[in-house]
Amino acid sequence: MNADRLIKLELARLNMHLPEKRISLKEALSSAKPQVRTREGGVHSFKRRELELLAELLPEADWEKLQLPIFIALEPKLGRGAARVSGEAEARVAGRLLGKEATGELRIYRPEVALLRRKLSTTTQYLFVW
Repeated sequence: MNADRLIKLELARLNMHLPEKRISLKEALSSAKPQVRTREGGVHSFKRRELELLAELLPEADWEKLQLPIFIALEPKLGRGAARVSGEAEARVAGRLLGKEATGELRIYRPEVALLRRKLSTTTQYLFVW
């Protein structure tokens, strides 16, 4: 087995906690039990207070654009301790929580990742990328 194939297999294994399909903030807010099904067959639930915080950070017109969970991409090419939040609405809310301007993509570093995960523990997830 070549190295590229082995890396892809390992990344797929590392990302089994991710959802099969993401849902919008609007859909999550309107659900009695906001949750997504994971690739490994489990269920990942969102805390209502986190959804309400996200709703405060975005105009209601953008609730449909924000996809949950928000992915915090960890990839070696960004450098040690760096991560990326992609997506217009996703980067905007992460930036607002961290006091940074963001459009389309936001690069964050270890202390910011920790702060973001502390404030949005159920509505963010790590995504491992090569």
